[in-house]
Amino acid sequence: MKYLLAILPLMFLLSMVGCEPKDEVVTNDPDAVLHFSADTVLFDTVFVTQGSVTRRLKVYNPQKNAVRISSISLGGANASPYQLIINGQETPIANNLELRGKDSLYILVRVNINPAAQNQPFLVADSILFHTNGNQQNVKLIAYGQDAVFHQKGVIGTSTWAAGKPHVLLDTLLLREGATLTIEKGARIFATNKAVLLINGTLQVQGTPEERVTFSGIRRELAYVNAPGQWEGIRILTASQNNTIRYADIRNTIRGIRIGNPGKGGTLVEGCAIQHAFLDGIVAFTSDVKVVNTLIQNCGQYSFGGLGGGKYEVLYSTIVNYQNQLQRETPAFVVADFIPGTDIRNQPTQLRLVNSIVYSDGSNYTNEVLLEGDISAEVSKNILRTDAYKNTLNTNGNLLNIDPKFKDVRKQDFRLDTLSPASGAALPLPGIGKDFKGINRSSTKPDMGAFERTVD
Repeated sequence: MKYLLAILPLMFLLSMVGCEPKDEVVTNDPDAVLHFSADTVLFDTVFVTQGSVTRRLKVYNPQKNAVRISSISLGGANASPYQLIINGQETPIANNLELRGKDSLYILVRVNINPAAQNQPFLVADSILFHTNGNQQNVKLIAYGQDAVFHQKGVIGTSTWAAGKPHVLLDTLLLREGATLTIEKGARIFATNKAVLLINGTLQVQGTPEERVTFSGIRRELAYVNAPGQWEGIRILTASQNNTIRYADIRNTIRGIRIGNPGKGGTLVEGCAIQHAFLDGIVAFTSDVKVVNTLIQNCGQYSFGGLGGGKYEVLYSTIVNYQNQLQRETPAFVVADFIPGTDIRNQPTQLRLVNSIVYSDGSNYTNEVLLEGDISAEVSKNILRTDAYKNTLNTNGNLLNIDPKFKDVRKQDFRLDTLSPASGAALPLPGIGKDFKGINRSSTKPDMGAFERTVD
């Protein structure tokens, strides 16, 4: 009996442990992860004055057992513009929080931003970091950092984008059929990685040599200036017609301009710089495209592609790949009467390639021109890098496999050097009296490429 009395306290203790609710027993299982009410906390108010805005995040434990959250912290720590309020306490970090099974907690997130600070990025980002059982999870924090015109995902009608405030594309934006989007000279358009500008109406970009229109990724740090693939680019859709893109810089895209409007009024690209596209600079399908005084530089696939037939004019343009970090497997300039991988073949195809330069550095790309199929072509007064056509395109004033001698390719300066063979070697073309920078072209002996050489 005395032995039974001795073990009664132990039995009582074991019974108490055995009856402890599962939702209070802390699990160390590394698969016990947290769930969140959102993967991104977006402060989508357009700030016009300095102030704070607060959003709420729900953190949920879907397990039967409790979990111990080792820490909740801001990635930017004390330097972050965000503040966390956890269990009523404002803190950049909270440690050892237990969350019962099937229970949740709320975190208040506050941000203070002055949108008048022009040196601030358009999006101010950070993350909330959660450490649980050896796992790290995060929830992104994004707020608008400048006063700008923000374009959410949607469909727009006839609109004008002025040059005052910057325009920020946050997602897919579609211009509906029959509508016109006018982008005034000097306008600045910045795009997030989800952004694409879809044109099913008419696009009129009205840049000038003095006040260019710029399209680029939203990241403004130096490391992102020449980084490709930061946003999708501009797409001309099937119902679109009579598009004009003048004196615009289009950078950091996946595809700069993608055109597919068979049988519709054409697209004019004049005085533009299309640079650092992850795939194509300009690619068109069975369409009518005219490119004048344009620089297309360092693309991952085609710099210019006209596929599946169509009418293509490329005049006074510079198409180059120098110090390109992208590993290309295609020529820079391609025109074909078919679309690879489809049944679209043997389509009527016209090409006029005049007064242009298609060239690259390195030994891997000796064929930068590819013309396939039945093409009605005028190819004259160009500098071209090609082995495949060295015996067929060596007429009509073309110069093959001769260094164009640009001013300074290391600085991405593709103006012509004083000893360039392109200098004075072009054919005067009616209606084209100025170059990429608005400089008057010679009326008798203009230069090849987008840039008319000036006396230093």
